[in-house]
Amino acid sequence: MEKKSKLFLVLCLHRSGSSATAGVMQNLGIHMGDKLLPASRHNPKGHFENLEYFQINQDLLRSVKSAWNRPPSRERIKSAKIPDTKIREFLKKQVKPVWGLKDPRTLLTFEIWKPYLEEVSEITYVFVHRPLEASVRSLAHRDRISISNASQILTTYLINLYYYRHTFSLPPENIIDVYYQDIIHTPEPFVSKFNEKIGNPRAHNLDRVKEFLDIKLKKF
Repeated sequence: MEKKSKLFLVLCLHRSGSSATAGVMQNLGIHMGDKLLPASRHNPKGHFENLEYFQINQDLLRSVKSAWNRPPSRERIKSAKIPDTKIREFLKKQVKPVWGLKDPRTLLTFEIWKPYLEEVSEITYVFVHRPLEASVRSLAHRDRISISNASQILTTYLINLYYYRHTFSLPPENIIDVYYQDIIHTPEPFVSKFNEKIGNPRAHNLDRVKEFLDIKLKKF
């Protein structure tokens, strides 16, 4: 029987520290994609989001007349339509022995992806945590929208994050919880957890991670 790959699947809100987390993962040798969403003014070190995965998530949301900032309910997204072959072709091209996927939209599309991902990978679920108020302020600033609008958008994501983390019965041994405020100040425990799952020594590439993380980039 062919050995499954190791997938690190990030589940996160927008503006929650997920790009910093995914950057740490990349620096530890987790392949985040061949073509990544380019860096921007608000994420100068990069988003570490696989462009094709990002596009499929966009298509899934559009198929139920939704978008990242008009998130559908968990029930509604189940009616999303996308060719089965499109997801399988994506996986055929993208799967690596140790790889990762990060896109906040995954909190909306997770149940569509899960059976396909389980066919090819042993999944470690990486939940990124940050106080909602901080993510809301950051999103409102980035998109020049009101605090109430940003809060309305992100509340759906937060409800889903709590649901998948605490109610959906994911195996506890396959979960890594990352707290943004902690990883940027004290990355050692998180690096150790990732390396243990990858099969590396606990301090593997810790210096690279510390060089990558930059507290000055945190604005909110």
